[in-house]
Amino acid sequence: MKRYAAVAALALGVIPLLISAAGAEQIWINDIRANPVRYWNTTVTVVGMVQEVKSEPVGTTRGFYTIQDDSIVTGVINVGELPYNQLIVRSNNLPPIGKTFSITGTVIQDPTRANLPILKEISRTTPGMSAALKIILIAAIVLFIALIIAFVLLMNRGKQRAAEKGADRPDAAAEGGRTARLQAPAAKTQVYLNLGADIVVEKGPDKGKEFALTKLAFTIGRAGARKNDIELTDDTVSKEQATINYDNAKKIFSILNESSTNPTRIGGSAVSGSAVLENNTVLEMGRTQLRFRKP
Repeated sequence: MKRYAAVAALALGVIPLLISAAGAEQIWINDIRANPVRYWNTTVTVVGMVQEVKSEPVGTTRGFYTIQDDSIVTGVINVGELPYNQLIVRSNNLPPIGKTFSITGTVIQDPTRANLPILKEISRTTPGMSAALKIILIAAIVLFIALIIAFVLLMNRGKQRAAEKGADRPDAAAEGGRTARLQAPAAKTQVYLNLGADIVVEKGPDKGKEFALTKLAFTIGRAGARKNDIELTDDTVSKEQATINYDNAKKIFSILNESSTNPTRIGGSAVSGSAVLENNTVLEMGRTQLRFRKP
């Protein structure tokens, strides 16, 4: 939903741009000249090149200038023989001849010539992007947003189909031909065995730690690839040092030495293979000393 909201917000943001571009569309001079009554006292924007400048009073920056745009010349009027693609602009700051400007102003009637519209300048700027180019750019943006929306919809549909295929399977024998939903395998319950014995660290970096024997096979060693049940920090102990096994039928514990570099010792002698553990048996491995207790 957040993804769709973001795309929708982006699309809605383009709408004001489109409206703005439409509102700034260039008014052609020949439209104003051919229909002056329609534009009396109306504010418009025209774009044209300065053709002639006349200061009034002479020597000041105020006066009139004539602009010409690219609108089609349909004829001339009798008064002044001014072409239909030219318009007189009244300004307090006359521009240089030959420059093109975007001029916003109010259409008024020339007091000396009836039915001849002139433009009372409000603002004048250098024209930027043309209206046609703006519309093309906005159309390209809208098309790009539409493609994004279509891509998002296709991706979402593909994920839904993949999820449906993974969640359902045909099982005609069990469901009579209907689709049966696969159930996730139930988590296995860890069995806790109270074997009535424990290991106490009496010497070494882990002195004081106690470990209850709760498995039929209890591994001992440093941290490594194998996850040891009794994990020691003594660097003289091997990563796979030994394993304490419990024979449920005979009710006895034994230790299996698994290290060739630092063998497990009982009473100072290295354990060869495995050895039975009695209550208070002391196990030595590296600098660590363990005591097996079975009350």
